[in-house]
Amino acid sequence: MTEFNLLIIIDIIVTGLISYKVFNLIKETRALQLLKGILVLFLINYISGQLGLQVFNMLLEQLRTMVLIALPVVFQPELRRALEHIGRGKLFKYWTSRDTFKIQTDKLVAATMRLSKSQTGGLIVLKRETGLKEVIDTGVQLDALVSTELLINIFVPKSPLHDGAVIIDQGRIVAANCLLPLTKNKKLSQSLGTRHRAAVGVSEETDALVIIVSEETGVISTAFAGKLKYNLDEFDLKEELFVKFSENKDD
Repeated sequence: MTEFNLLIIIDIIVTGLISYKVFNLIKETRALQLLKGILVLFLINYISGQLGLQVFNMLLEQLRTMVLIALPVVFQPELRRALEHIGRGKLFKYWTSRDTFKIQTDKLVAATMRLSKSQTGGLIVLKRETGLKEVIDTGVQLDALVSTELLINIFVPKSPLHDGAVIIDQGRIVAANCLLPLTKNKKLSQSLGTRHRAAVGVSEETDALVIIVSEETGVISTAFAGKLKYNLDEFDLKEELFVKFSENKDD
């Protein structure tokens, strides 16, 4: 009896941990709203079954089947991201130097603020877990340490590499002049330009954090999981970086 109770406790703990990790993976994506919709659908299906509404319940069964079939197609980016996390065995934290990370962050933020002040357009993709090789291959590979001056010079108008995006991975600028996939989200404001749509597009297909500097207004924005955050100041940007990357770093 004691052994049976212990197995139940272990089962509950394991289930809770997996559910927590799955929720963290989808909480900032479209999948969270979908999950709510599915739960409501199952609840309505259960209630209709209890009330004996056979025709209505049959229609719900058919609808549920169609939804489950459509899921892998509609939410392919989210599913791919989750499978990549599992495949690499990196659902938990990885180790890196906190001091090094802070220095890199300071340099990146300083460059972003100077681009904003001079109203120089910028597009910086910060790799997290999902690989960006397809994107990197569209640009010019550099492999240089992150520095404020280099980032500013890359985005200077009419410079050879100013078009497209810069890719940063583990404190190094791995490529510049990269092409990003444009989002197909029709709900975004029509006033958004190509730079913002490209940032949203790559954030939908990967778990990267993207920094955007508008050349028209100098406004700083970020894109993550298909969502934009506007009008960030220096403090907001640093907080965004630490929040998104501290999930993958040792405290």
